[in-house]
Amino acid sequence: MNDHLSTQQVAWILDRSPGTVRDMIKDGDIEAIRIVDGFRIPKDEAMRLARERIEAEGGRKLSDRDLERLIDELIATN
Repeated sequence: MNDHLSTQQVAWILDRSPGTVRDMIKDGDIEAIRIVDGFRIPKDEAMRLARERIEAEGGRKLSDRDLERLIDELIATN
């Protein structure tokens, strides 16, 4: 996983649209940095969001290593 993810990549993780992710960033729900082309979300923030989603929807806990591998697989297949 890169140090920062795009709004599109985080949208895949959250199963939301990139526009919704941008709105969440602007509302302060997601930590991100502004760049010329848009926003980039730090890896730690993407992992936090993924963990929250998995725990809320699946009721299971994953190690950081497993979570990072799951995110890498998701990004690679999209």
